[in-house]
Amino acid sequence: MQAILSKNPSLNLKQVLLVGLFAMLTAVGAQIEIPLWPVPITMQTTMVLLSGALLGARLGMLSQLVYLSSGLFLPVFAGGSFGIATLLGPTGGFLLAFPLVAFLAGASVSANGSFVKNFSGIVVSSFVMFAVGVSWLKMLFGLSWAEAALQGFVPFIIGDLIKSGIVASSVSLKGKLTK
Repeated sequence: MQAILSKNPSLNLKQVLLVGLFAMLTAVGAQIEIPLWPVPITMQTTMVLLSGALLGARLGMLSQLVYLSSGLFLPVFAGGSFGIATLLGPTGGFLLAFPLVAFLAGASVSANGSFVKNFSGIVVSSFVMFAVGVSWLKMLFGLSWAEAALQGFVPFIIGDLIKSGIVASSVSLKGKLTK
């Protein structure tokens, strides 16, 4: 992990543009939603996973930090929301997990890896997001684990398996984007 974080700490123009692009794609994905309460179904999680898988752990994580920072002042979160209240609200756990999820996705895939290996890594990365998000819902609303999972995990299982398959299939592009 140290090698991933410390390898070439400065960014070139192409990397800066890719980080900004994936922060923007995450914002666009957040607006493609099926409104559910307390957590909507969006395409932003696909972009979070793609950012790590295609940009690598370090740049993927950075793109999500840029996204979250932008969301403090700009309406980039689901439903056009923004600000600290959103980060402290029902979706806060999911949102705050995005940099870690992008990092894990980037660290767990390989352009030379099999689809099954890459898919497994993406699913595990996605599961980390759900673990943080469900824990947040449990704490925020005083729910039981079962209630929190019913609201923050169960409705998303099939969609996230599909998203994980799409992301795993896209990993062959990784080398092309980061060279």
